[in-house]
Amino acid sequence: MGLESLKREYNNILTKGTTFQKYLDFERELISDNSIKFLEFHYQILSERKKENLYKYIRACFHLRKDREKVIVFLVNKYKSDIKDLILKADIISILGRLQATEVVSFAKDNINSESYDLRYSSIITLGWVGGKEDLPILNERLKDEPDDTLRGYVATSMRQIWFNKNATAEEILPYLYKALIREKSEETLSMIIVVIQDLLKKKFGLKEKEGIIEGNVLKSKEKIIINRGK
Repeated sequence: MGLESLKREYNNILTKGTTFQKYLDFERELISDNSIKFLEFHYQILSERKKENLYKYIRACFHLRKDREKVIVFLVNKYKSDIKDLILKADIISILGRLQATEVVSFAKDNINSESYDLRYSSIITLGWVGGKEDLPILNERLKDEPDDTLRGYVATSMRQIWFNKNATAEEILPYLYKALIREKSEETLSMIIVVIQDLLKKKFGLKEKEGIIEGNVLKSKEKIIINRGK
């Protein structure tokens, strides 16, 4: 399918709606060509966000393109073009993170303290994907100062991702998490910190995580960790 036909299909999706299968067909055609004109069209749809489901598919499939290096160069240049749309800026950081682009580490660091929730979220998650032990102090500052309970929890999971990627050891991460465990008041955040501690220690303290849902008595688990650490 040529670009003009693809644009007509896009307009049909916007005006008439479509099925899940047609979303997939549209996505497949969109990422089949890595020419600049197709990348520009892909980026246009991402920036317009005219249809929620389509927007999510388009955002998710950028990293499925075959010419990874070309896509990275394209998105890095877009990021550097002084984007005013903060959601789009956050999306670019997330996509570059999924692509494991080394350039995105500095972008994430630049935006991790942003007033924009979307930018803080994408920066926190991206440092988990591509960061290393040298980025732990930056994440730790967000673990202390982030006003949103859920995002503080995501900081802990990003530290776990750095450990999972073998870019830092459990011993390098756990001191930050123990301090956060003591001062944290939100049970939601505590539950996320605790499951990360459990994973790093490879030991259970009463919480179970399944498909993103955490179950168990958070305060009792916190007490068990404190007692265990004192032994």
